[in-house]
Amino acid sequence: MNFFERRRTKKALLHLIKEARHVRNLREDVAEATTLERLDDGVQRVRDVLKAGNWPQAEPAARELSTRIEALIPKRSWAWLRENLEILVVALAVAMAFRTYFVQPFKIPTSSMSPTLYGIHYEPRANSGVMDYMPLKTAKWLLTGEWYVEVHATTSGKAYWASIGDTRGVIIGEQYHKIYDSANPYGSLAECVTNGEYVIIGQKLASGMHMAGDHIFVNKVGWNFHKPRRGEIMVFKTTGIEHPQIKQNEHYVKRMVGLPGEILSIETPNLYINGTIMAHPSSIARIEARESGYDGYQKTGTYLASHNNRVPLAGDQFFACGDNQRNSLDSRYWGPVKRVNLVGPAFFVYWPFSRRWGLAD
Repeated sequence: MNFFERRRTKKALLHLIKEARHVRNLREDVAEATTLERLDDGVQRVRDVLKAGNWPQAEPAARELSTRIEALIPKRSWAWLRENLEILVVALAVAMAFRTYFVQPFKIPTSSMSPTLYGIHYEPRANSGVMDYMPLKTAKWLLTGEWYVEVHATTSGKAYWASIGDTRGVIIGEQYHKIYDSANPYGSLAECVTNGEYVIIGQKLASGMHMAGDHIFVNKVGWNFHKPRRGEIMVFKTTGIEHPQIKQNEHYVKRMVGLPGEILSIETPNLYINGTIMAHPSSIARIEARESGYDGYQKTGTYLASHNNRVPLAGDQFFACGDNQRNSLDSRYWGPVKRVNLVGPAFFVYWPFSRRWGLAD
C-alpha cells in the first residue's frame, strides 16, 4: 500500500469513527447496553488498526464497525419514499419563500396591455392541422400556448347569431352556444355557419386557436432599491380602488405613466406631464407615435373628465395606463394607484415561447 492509499484509508477510518460517535450520542438513551458495547468494541478495533498501522486489517475492521453502526439505526419503512418526500417538501418551501419575497409569476388575462403583452384570446382557423392532434397537440401547447378548439351544436335546428352581454354565440332552439367574448377586439373564432342556416346535432359552429395569455415574472424587491420609474410595467393590487368593474384584492398589470407630485393630462395621442409632452422613455413615445398597433393615449375616462383632464398626483400616488388605450380599464376611469398597492415591475415573459418571450418591454 503506497502513501496515497494509506492516506485515503486513514481518512475513511477517521470518518467512520466520527459517524459512530454521532450515532451513539443520538441513540444511547434508547439502545440496548449490549449493542452500545459492541459499537464501542468496533470503534476500539478501528483505533487499534490506526495506531499500529495494521493496514491489511483496515477493511475488515471498517466493515465490522459499519455493521454495528447500522444495528443502532432503526430501520424505516418506505425509506426511499420518505427521503423523496422530504426533498420535495424542502424544494416547495424554498420555492414558496422565493415567490413570496423575491420573484412572483403572474399571467395576463385580458388585452389591456396589447400589443406589448397579450391576454387570453382567440385566432380564427377553419380546420385543424397536423400539430393539433395528440400527442403533438400537447407539445405545441407547451411551447406556444396555442390550443385548437371547436364548438359543436348540441341540438338540431336553425342557427341564429346573437350577442348576449359581452359574449357572441349561436342560438339553436332554446339553447345558446357561446362562441367568444364580443368585447375582446383581439381575435375570435372562425364562424362556420351562416345566420338562419339549419344545422344538425354535432355540426361545427366555430373553430380556431385558443391563445394563452402571456405569463410574466415580477420583481418584488426592485422598488426597495430604486424608485418606480415612468414606463415600467407595473403590477399592483386593487385594494381600495373604487369602481363598479373592479374586484377588490385582485392583481392588475398596467404601465406606469404618472409619478408622485406630477400633474398629468392627455391630449390624444400625447401624454402631458406638468404641461409638457412626455416623449420618453421609448415605451411611452412608441404609444404616442401610434406605431406597431398602438393607438396613442386616449383622452377618455370618467376620472379624467371629472378632473377636467388635469390630474394632480399626491406624494404616494402613481397613474396607471394600459398600452391598449381603446380597451383598458385603468387610472383614467378610477384614479391613481397608491404606493402601498404596488407589487413590483414586470421584467420577464417566461411563457409561452412567442415573439414576446424574454425581457418585458
